[in-house]
Amino acid sequence: MFTGKTTALIERLEAARASGRTRVVAVKPSIDDRYHPTDLTTHDGGSMPAITIDRPEQLAELEGDVIGLDEAHFFESGLHAPVMIHVDRGAHVILAGLDRTSMNEPFGEMGRLLVEADDVIKLAGKCAVCGAPAVHTVRLFDSTEPVVVGGAGMFENRCRAHLSAPRKGVDHQ
Repeated sequence: MFTGKTTALIERLEAARASGRTRVVAVKPSIDDRYHPTDLTTHDGGSMPAITIDRPEQLAELEGDVIGLDEAHFFESGLHAPVMIHVDRGAHVILAGLDRTSMNEPFGEMGRLLVEADDVIKLAGKCAVCGAPAVHTVRLFDSTEPVVVGGAGMFENRCRAHLSAPRKGVDHQ
């Protein structure tokens, strides 16, 4: 979280449009209504109109030369097949999402999709403990739900060295 994934996705989709690709489609899960019900929206207010989908199978129904899906990890299962349908027909598919849960486990099908990727860009945030690059996320509240839509104050980035450090703002008795 807070690494610039949505910002990078929007930049790539805008670059595709600027290069003359006419069928560029931005997509997001409908459960992600944190900042806007339909637009891809960054934590700092950047946005782009998008199509919302409830189920990953709906991705296969979309048509585009470039398809960008934000928060891909919110779909725990069923995403691989629709992504591969688009890839097999020659579309450029861009997925933005987390590869691991806040419990440091693989996030749904993201590992399987990473194997299929022609290009992977792994963004890092700053560790909330030491400021070093951090690719792990920890929850600041007790929960075992696999998917939690949240924002600032609910999660923090951690480097590997501080992955097990006490969570700020949580009572450790």
